[in-house]
Amino acid sequence: MLNRLLSFGSLAFVFLLGVSTPAFAGTIGCGADGSLCAISLSIGDTPVASGTYTIDSKTGDVSLSAPLGFSAANGDSLWVNTLGGNADPILGFNTSAGTVAGNAFSITFTLPIALSGPINANSSVSYSLTGTTGAGAQITPLFTNVVTALEVDTTVGGIGNLNKGVDVGNTFFFVGGPQTQNSPVYTASNSFAGNLAYDLMSVTVAFSLSPSSNVGISGFVQQVPEPATLAMLSGGLVGLASFGRRHPRS
Repeated sequence: MLNRLLSFGSLAFVFLLGVSTPAFAGTIGCGADGSLCAISLSIGDTPVASGTYTIDSKTGDVSLSAPLGFSAANGDSLWVNTLGGNADPILGFNTSAGTVAGNAFSITFTLPIALSGPINANSSVSYSLTGTTGAGAQITPLFTNVVTALEVDTTVGGIGNLNKGVDVGNTFFFVGGPQTQNSPVYTASNSFAGNLAYDLMSVTVAFSLSPSSNVGISGFVQQVPEPATLAMLSGGLVGLASFGRRHPRS
């Protein structure tokens, strides 16, 4: 009996070591019509483009087949240039926008998720801002921060959205030009309790730009199971294995 217990404990310990960095299990996908892996873009209050990205069924890698965006005759433009990451999940993005008269811009991504228990989340974003006149340039969050990240339950009568606590990206500006300046790298981290009722991660990049300016924005949002939880579980199994060794079958 103890030999069986020891064998089980050893196998479970190896399993936990294997998932200390989550591995894609192939159970998370974009849905039959791809709608769970959605991208929507708006300039001002007007939706200007929408599309989807893909998740590799074997690796979970996120990819965008081609840039997605819109360029208007008045000089306003908004593009998602590249998208990367993994359905574990981490979502990395590279976007750009430009305006002549000044405007507001918004991009929302959704990513399927399936994590519960203690979770560590972190995020990062930075800008490359260009002003084409002597006035300079400024990027300003439409909300509290440029990047907002939420847990979303899409079921009818589901629980309310949960902010991950890693909203990130502040106002950045300079005076004089024409010139280009790079912002600081803004980062945030937070721990929270995950719930399997949340089936989507929503990441919104929303900001305004001053006249005669353009910006490139790069960043990511990530969430993973808390390492301490896995360590505690694996530690318990190590103790179980030690118990088996100290008490050989008679």
